[in-house]
Amino acid sequence: MDLETLNPKVFKMWELQRNGGPDFFQPSTKEDIKEIERLVETRIPEDYREFLLQYSSIGGSINVGAYFFPCNFKKKSVIMGDLSLVPWAKLTISAIRAYCNPHPAFEGVKPRISRELLPLTRDNSSTLLIDLRPESFGNVLYLPYVRQQVFGKHANYGWENVGYVAPSFTDFIRELGTEDEIKARYPDRKVA
Repeated sequence: MDLETLNPKVFKMWELQRNGGPDFFQPSTKEDIKEIERLVETRIPEDYREFLLQYSSIGGSINVGAYFFPCNFKKKSVIMGDLSLVPWAKLTISAIRAYCNPHPAFEGVKPRISRELLPLTRDNSSTLLIDLRPESFGNVLYLPYVRQQVFGKHANYGWENVGYVAPSFTDFIRELGTEDEIKARYPDRKVA
């Protein structure tokens, strides 16, 4: 994966994050990837694996602003923005554990995200997801809020709350842009 060719603005955000030091950027290792795959009980998509090993992480930068993307929900199509984007592997491991294992204060709330989805982050109560179901493997999805409920067991918290973003991780990275760029590409959509 050549991030600079794929999306120069995202590459710039990556450079800014990488240069921020260990509080903002850490490499992802093959061991980390093995742990992700152990936790989700399947292999992750190759383009995501390649990204983790080569670039590890991308966070949104206010100065660059390329953290917006189109998102199709069941009842509406919008433009979403998320500064968290794609954290390094150890943070994703933490997200998987938090959303798929009960917290003492949330006894019985397991899993908060479907086991068929790989949550990338947990730091702002929303998360980008990678679909692990065979028929849609590798699709990038978005959950704008993670509730303290069991996913799919409540009328207002399940698959209808998950938005479709892109057919692959590579396409997701390619599509990221500033608010104005995404509005120009999708003039009929509002920013949610």
